[in-house]
Amino acid sequence: MLFLSTRENYTAEELFKIKQLRQLVEKSEELQIGTDETFLTKFLYYTHWDTFKAYQAIHAYYDFKLKHPTWMAHHPIQYYAKVFNATQCRFIMPQTDKNGRVLVIFKTVDAFQQFPDYLQHLIEMDDLIFESLLMLPRVQQNGITVICDLQGTTRNFLRQFSPSFMKIVNEKNGILPFSQRIVHIIQRGFLMHVTSSLFLPFMNKEFKERIFTHDGRHLNKLREMVGFDSLPAEYGGPVTNVLDTKLMLNHLNQNADYLEKMQSYKKRIM
Repeated sequence: MLFLSTRENYTAEELFKIKQLRQLVEKSEELQIGTDETFLTKFLYYTHWDTFKAYQAIHAYYDFKLKHPTWMAHHPIQYYAKVFNATQCRFIMPQTDKNGRVLVIFKTVDAFQQFPDYLQHLIEMDDLIFESLLMLPRVQQNGITVICDLQGTTRNFLRQFSPSFMKIVNEKNGILPFSQRIVHIIQRGFLMHVTSSLFLPFMNKEFKERIFTHDGRHLNKLREMVGFDSLPAEYGGPVTNVLDTKLMLNHLNQNADYLEKMQSYKKRIM
């Protein structure tokens, strides 16, 4: 099942490392966070089960949150439901890609007139989505594939993408504990090429190597890399693969209490 939230068995060594990381976090006077298994294992998978690197990754994550609090979600799921439903721009597929990675689709949809704080909503919505995906053992183990469809990009979006904004995007990409993240950018026309050219210079080399661009009119490469059976119909997949926002919203709502609790996790200034 795609949304299976527990892993059946851990090895004795993995259980030892979970316990070891828990003890490190509990002894920290700075970290005010949870120590449940699901929370800890996402950092352990991210660092290939190196306990001390996982501990450092936790600190890096909450250093970022302390430095850039507006780049994290601060509201319950229902606060964002109206934007989710009105924009239809965030989706998850019911089956993984051909490599076992959970497949998510982000579309650029201009809703700046309807929602004055639209960009901030998107930043917080994406934070919730990533946190919710990182709860899944399948994602912790295999990572995710993201299709960024930029074909709805407008000048309203381009106005937001200042160098300082893009630097923070890159900084957050560097602390998200995904064991692997593959990004496919779909673009068409002048504005879309401008968008990707704004993003790419700020990406670190390692992340940039996992970004692939596609012309919106020619998606053979996308089908080959992701897998025909996994793709939405509008990107050349089976006609039965229809994008549905409810799948993502249902997943968020089912984990709403846990996600809201994590919003209170923080690093204290000593």
